[in-house]
Amino acid sequence: MLTEKILQSNPTLIKALTGLPADVFWQLIANLEAKLPEYEYQRHDQPDRQRAVGAGRPYDQPLVMRAMLVLTYMRLHIAQEIVALLFGATQPDVSRELRRLLPLMAQVIPVPEVWQVMDEEETPSEEEGLGLAQLADGRALVDATEQAVYRSQDNEERKKYYSGKKKAFTLKTEFVTDGEHHILAISEAMPGATHDKKLSDGIKTVERLPDGCEVDADKGYQGLDKRVTLVTVRNAETGDEQQVPRLQVKTPFKKPKGKALTDEQEEFNRQLSAIRIRIEHCIGWVKNWDIIATRFRCAHSIYTLIMQGVCGFVNLQTARWQMAKAQITT
Repeated sequence: MLTEKILQSNPTLIKALTGLPADVFWQLIANLEAKLPEYEYQRHDQPDRQRAVGAGRPYDQPLVMRAMLVLTYMRLHIAQEIVALLFGATQPDVSRELRRLLPLMAQVIPVPEVWQVMDEEETPSEEEGLGLAQLADGRALVDATEQAVYRSQDNEERKKYYSGKKKAFTLKTEFVTDGEHHILAISEAMPGATHDKKLSDGIKTVERLPDGCEVDADKGYQGLDKRVTLVTVRNAETGDEQQVPRLQVKTPFKKPKGKALTDEQEEFNRQLSAIRIRIEHCIGWVKNWDIIATRFRCAHSIYTLIMQGVCGFVNLQTARWQMAKAQITT
């Protein structure tokens, strides 16, 4: 059974189990411990709670081992029983700690926003969207990814989750990043049969993005530009006013049936792909965590919470290598 003492004396073990360097892991634990008292108070301070806040049986394990349970399971996605055996816990402990600790971790790592599906007549508030300052290069890259889930026993549920693209039952999540590999927002998970454009329309991606930015997406988002509203701009010299789109949407040209793309269109597609590859990098790094790369085995209700946490750890690692790279160049 692994203990805190063993982890302290074997830093490479932490990296092998969680994918995090030992110094990052211990800093994470320090940050969690600082936030834990307030978090626990808020978690237990519920109107219908009969016990006093702080009452009840204490945790069997310290925070560091509880965090290791969660991170090891998310990184390796082996059976919960095996993870529990490694740390002297039980399978229900692993399941419960996922729900308990991921919201706490979201307070100390750079997690992306989660955009919920909205009614057609609803309009996102300014706080529910991104600001231009959050886009490092003024670009918002948009793409969706799918993950396999188990086949439902219900016929109607199977139809909702069957993805014709993947030929499997999946959950779909939309990502929004900037051109500098920062994952800024994700959608709530939707059944895999949902088209990329329909998911984007449902969470109102365009409406949540700031004026003046450039939106780059793949062929699955054809028609996204039709959701862009017009704004009035005034020429400072002449005083003339004109209506212009408040942001610019770029998607690749599709090859016409029986025809070929022009040289200009092919060059446009190549340049767009060279930019869009950065969001593919981000999705690839997220899938370094096996809980996202393999068939999802937990309840769908916590999928978005887990995806948000994994994206937060990817953002954390991205910030580290970008800082290291900047130090080398200077």
